Amino acid sequence: MDPIVSQHDRPRPGRVRALAVGLAAASLVVGCYGIEASPAPTTMASASPSAVSPSFAVPGGSTLAPSPSASLSVEPSASYPPGVIFEGAVYGGNVAWSPKGTRVAVLAETSGAAPSVSIIDPTGRVEDQFQVFDFAWLDEDTYIATNGISGPSGATGFTTFTGSVGSAARPSIPGSYWQIVAGPAGVVALKLNETGSDHYVIWSRSGVSSPRDGVPVTFSSDGSLLAVVHYPRACCAGLPSPEPTKAPGPTTLDIVRTDSGESVRVTGDVGWGYGLPVDFSPDGRTVAYRLDYATGPEEVGILDIATGQVWALPGQPDTVPDGILAWTDSTHLAVWSSNAAHTTPAGLKIAISYWPADVAAMAVSSRGDVATARHGSKEIVIDRGGRQRSLDLPGTFDAVGLIWSPDGSTLMAVCSSFDRGVPGQVVVLRP
Repeated sequence: MDPIVSQHDRPRPGRVRALAVGLAAASLVVGCYGIEASPAPTTMASASPSAVSPSFAVPGGSTLAPSPSASLSVEPSASYPPGVIFEGAVYGGNVAWSPKGTRVAVLAETSGAAPSVSIIDPTGRVEDQFQVFDFAWLDEDTYIATNGISGPSGATGFTTFTGSVGSAARPSIPGSYWQIVAGPAGVVALKLNETGSDHYVIWSRSGVSSPRDGVPVTFSSDGSLLAVVHYPRACCAGLPSPEPTKAPGPTTLDIVRTDSGESVRVTGDVGWGYGLPVDFSPDGRTVAYRLDYATGPEEVGILDIATGQVWALPGQPDTVPDGILAWTDSTHLAVWSSNAAHTTPAGLKIAISYWPADVAAMAVSSRGDVATARHGSKEIVIDRGGRQRSLDLPGTFDAVGLIWSPDGSTLMAVCSSFDRGVPGQVVVLRP
C-alpha cells in the first residue's frame, strides 16, 4: 500500500531540515527537510566557540542555565572518502549523520513503494534497510522510527518502534505517532496521529509523558527547552488549522520546558507552516522565526526568551521561505533575503547579515566553517575564517542541501532533481 498521505501529506519540521536544522544540531543546515539527528551532547557543537553562558531568568522567578554549546564534546567522525555514497530518489531530502558520525541514514523512495531508510557505513556498505515514514537517531547504534499505511478513507494507523542497526528486532511503542522531533540523549517528541487537533508526547527510554497541546518544532541545543506552535497554519500563509472559526486562539509560538511542559514564554503573530523555520540560538536564549502580522508582509522575528521582547527584521520578501535562517553563533544570525535594503532594529544586540537570493543552501560546521551552494551551480564554497576553497559536485541539480558531520571534518551534499529521470545523489565532500 502507499505511504500515508491524507492529512499528513505535508512538510515535516525539524529534520535535517535538510536540511534545515538549527544550530542545536551537529551542524546548522539550511535547505529542505530531513531525518532527525539527535542533539545529544556528543553530537552538538556551536558553530563558533563562545564563553560559557550564565543562567537567565524566565517568567515565574525561576532560571534556566543553557548548556554552553562551546563546551560540548564532539568525537571525531569516521573517515568517509569523497564521492557518491547513495544514488536514488531521496525522500524529501532526508539524510542524517549518526551522533558520532560513524553512520549515515538516508530515507529514500521508489515509485509505488513506501519509503525506506538505508543506514550506510564509511565504506558505502548498507548496514541496514527497512521501511519507515520518519526516523531519528537515539545514539550511535539505536534509533526510533515510525511506519504506516493508508486505507480507503485516509490514514489507518502508525506503528512506532525502536531498534538497533543490523538487528531484525524492532519492538513497537504503544500509541500511534506519525512525526518525530529529535532531542538530546535519546529524548524525542512524538506527534500524535490524530485528526482535528494537535498533541504530542515526550518519549525517552525511561518513559513517556502525558499528551501535551501543540505541534513540537525544535529543541534548544541542550534540550531543556522545546519550541511548540499552537494552531499552525496549514502552509505558506494559508489558513490556520483548525479553521479560524474553530480555533480557540491565534497561531502562537510557545517555549516550554521539555521535562515538565511548563510554558516559559509565549509570543503571537507567528507565521508557521509545517517545515518553516523556528530556530534557537546556540545558547538557547533567543529564537528566530517567521513573523507574520495580519496587516503586513511576513518578516523574520527574533524573540528574547527572558524578556519576551520581539524584534522584527524589516525589508523581507512578502513570503519568507524555508531555509532562511542560520545562527553562526549566539550573537550572529544570517538571513536569506532578496531585498538589498536592510536596517537593524533599535536595541537588537544580535548582529544580522544577509546572504543573496541565489544562495540555495548554507551550513555552518562545529569548527565554524561555512559552506554555501548556489542555484544553478555545481560549486560548493567553503569559507574558513575568510579563506575560501571551492569543491565541485558531480553535476548541477535543482536542489542541494548541506550537512556537516558532527566533528566538522566532512560535508555531505544532498542533491535532487525535479526531473524524475535524473536520480538524486548523496555526495561526501572532504574540505
